[in-house]
Amino acid sequence: MKRMALLSLASTLLLAVMGGAVQAGVVFDNGAPDQSTGNEMTAWIQAEDFVLAQDTTLTDLHFWTLEGGTWDGTLDYYLFNDAGGTPAAAPFATGAGQNVQKTATGNTAVGLTEYAYWVDLQNPLALTGGVTYWIGLHLSANFDRDEIYWETTSGGFGINGNESEGGTFDNWSNNGQEHAFYLTDDAVGVVPEPSTFALLGIGGLALVGYGIRRKRQQAV
Repeated sequence: MKRMALLSLASTLLLAVMGGAVQAGVVFDNGAPDQSTGNEMTAWIQAEDFVLAQDTTLTDLHFWTLEGGTWDGTLDYYLFNDAGGTPAAAPFATGAGQNVQKTATGNTAVGLTEYAYWVDLQNPLALTGGVTYWIGLHLSANFDRDEIYWETTSGGFGINGNESEGGTFDNWSNNGQEHAFYLTDDAVGVVPEPSTFALLGIGGLALVGYGIRRKRQQAV
């Protein structure tokens, strides 16, 4: 019984620590990808509106693409106030995505490969709950067309996506689609604190010790 209790405690510690390190708090969810279509996001800046339920410090974003061309590794984001149903003429915050994790999902649509992106914001943003904002994305160092599309969702919130060709911000137009993304308030690349490593060590030693004793007992 003591051995089982020790094993259970060690496993619980490991799961609790590892689980806490990978979970992020979703503060807005516009819907999952629908493997249908998308809007090009290298020759255009694509933008979607969102509203937070409460005051939040936004730290990271997650979205899906359909890609036929080669991504050059550039990922810029823009935050806009709402201007009567379109993004404002200038962003109030911009940045380059940090710790970008890009993963092929194994899905395809319209002959394009689907990817999931997990991205830390360059700087956390304190945003007000109940206010309409727009988040814009651009996946290129220039505005040449590379056939990379922000994938659509069958869900969605508010107004359809808007796009600015060439990223001038003075030519927003409704693209008629909702796009797959969600926002979180817990950074993607969570590094465990020293206390976390201590818990992992305790749990690991308990499991190893139990395994050694079991082998000795089986050998007798």
